[in-house]
Amino acid sequence: MSIQYHINTDDGLVTIKASDKLEVSEIIACGEALLRDAEFDPRFPQLLDFRGAGVIRGQSTQGAFRQFVLDRYRPALGASMAVVVDDALDHRKLASIYLLVCNLPDTELFEQYEHALKWLLRKEFVPQDNWCEAANYADNSW
Repeated sequence: MSIQYHINTDDGLVTIKASDKLEVSEIIACGEALLRDAEFDPRFPQLLDFRGAGVIRGQSTQGAFRQFVLDRYRPALGASMAVVVDDALDHRKLASIYLLVCNLPDTELFEQYEHALKWLLRKEFVPQDNWCEAANYADNSW
C-alpha cells in the first residue's frame, strides 16, 4: 500500500506516510482504518508526510476527499495536525492541499519535516505556561 499510518502510544503521536503514486480512495481508506483502529486516540497529534507522494485524482474523487476530510476525519480529531509536502506534487495539487489545510482548525502545511515536527512539539507537548522557555530549548535542540 502506498499510504500507511502508525500510532505511537508511548509518544502520543500518529504518523501517516504516503509514497509513490496513490489514489485518493487509498487516502480515504487509510483515514477510515485509522479512525476504526482500537489504539486510535483523538487526542494524539498527527504528522502526515506526503513527501515523495504523487496523488492521482480519479473522477469526482476530489469532492469525496474534501467531504471526507472536512465532515468525517478532522472533526474526529482533538489535536493538531501537520502536513508535510514537497515538489513531487504538481502545483495544482499543492494548491488544492493548501486550500484544504486553510479550512481545517489547528492544521498547518510544511515543506520541511523538521519544521512540522517542531511545530507539533510546541503546539501539543509543551505546557503553555512554559512556552517561552520551551521555545528557546526547541530552537537550540535541532
